[in-house]
Amino acid sequence: MNPQADAAPTKSAANAVPNSAPQESAAEAAEPPDEDLRKPATAAEAAAAIDLSTFPLLPDAGEITTRTVACLDYEARLKAFDVRNEYEFQRRNLLERQWKALSESDSSAGYAEGQFVRSGFHLYVTVQLHDEPGKVLVRLRNNGNVNVSKLPVPAGAEFVNLNYNIASYETSVGVEETKEAVRKLLVDQGWKVLGWRGNRLILQQNAVELTSVVESRSAQPGKTRIAYWTVQLSTDSREPADAYLSEYEVQDNAR
Repeated sequence: MNPQADAAPTKSAANAVPNSAPQESAAEAAEPPDEDLRKPATAAEAAAAIDLSTFPLLPDAGEITTRTVACLDYEARLKAFDVRNEYEFQRRNLLERQWKALSESDSSAGYAEGQFVRSGFHLYVTVQLHDEPGKVLVRLRNNGNVNVSKLPVPAGAEFVNLNYNIASYETSVGVEETKEAVRKLLVDQGWKVLGWRGNRLILQQNAVELTSVVESRSAQPGKTRIAYWTVQLSTDSREPADAYLSEYEVQDNAR
């Protein structure tokens, strides 16, 4: 996917937005199976579900980039030119902690990823080859407990798909009008506007950061896309005590 065209997050880049699934028509897309509407978790509630700052590391773990309650990034030595054993280590430890695999993992010799759920929390795991031979990169990220498919959308917006905890909708209403409608709906639901990051509206409630994208569909003139996704934070405040928070510099132009 082209992140500029569809503002969809890429699953391989830490600072980019997560990648959306191939586009379907609203009529073809299945309804999201999760019907629960949950209040965004606090940092303590997230830690009770899983504390990634204490999650086991691979035996040959090396440099740790991030190790907080909600995000774990590190590198490790690779014993063979295949990351599947390193991914299996993550999967096994999660299953032992009563996490459930959301679907079959997607894996190859050089890349493996999977999604896991527990008590409404959504965890995303990737293991991939490092640029440096003989090393692997591991990331576990808690995307929070918010059911993004249950966040409010303007009247007439149609559900498109839910993939990698990203809910997508489309409407025939223009971008600017839809942006304002989305902002008001989310604020009315208790989300605090922090600012804008390009065409992305950044909000927070408790220790969950919500990103909302409203953009024109380059492949479908006259259509506007709405997308929501969340990230669990390791602190209820915006103070960058959490290394993961420091990735984000939100503009001071909140409405």
